[in-house]
Amino acid sequence: MIQANENEAIQLLDRLHIQYQLVRHAALHHLSDEGAPKDLPRMKNLLLKTKRDNQYFLYMTSNKRVDFTKLARELGTSKSQLRFASNDDLEELLGVQPGTVTPLALMHDVHGSIQVIVDQAIVDAGVIAVHPNQNKATVVMSWLDFTKVLIALKHPYQLVSE
Repeated sequence: MIQANENEAIQLLDRLHIQYQLVRHAALHHLSDEGAPKDLPRMKNLLLKTKRDNQYFLYMTSNKRVDFTKLARELGTSKSQLRFASNDDLEELLGVQPGTVTPLALMHDVHGSIQVIVDQAIVDAGVIAVHPNQNKATVVMSWLDFTKVLIALKHPYQLVSE
């Protein structure tokens, strides 16, 4: 798998005429990292799999814990089937490493095998923040512009109320 990179993420946004703000910062591996800019929206990106190899990209606000029982029910599976994708899965499916998971890397899911799941709170916020395929910057854009990105990447989303 080709490694996802910032240049391709920014080129995608520019090609789609997306209005965004690029904020540079120290490398962030977790939302709780000390160097995280305080004024950016806090989002959580998780790649989940089932034992039957269904893949889900879960995008939600960081102030919530994942209710895996409720999420599994909304996805039509069981909690015991859901698991976090491994480091190898991240590399193989999205071309990213742990700490750099981002919906912008969905461009590497050329087979469309990953289902995007978005928490309703993200939509309600109206603004999103994602890494541009690396963790030393954050891209901030409107929810509406983000939906244009998902459409261009051929990744429709399912809303859940986590």
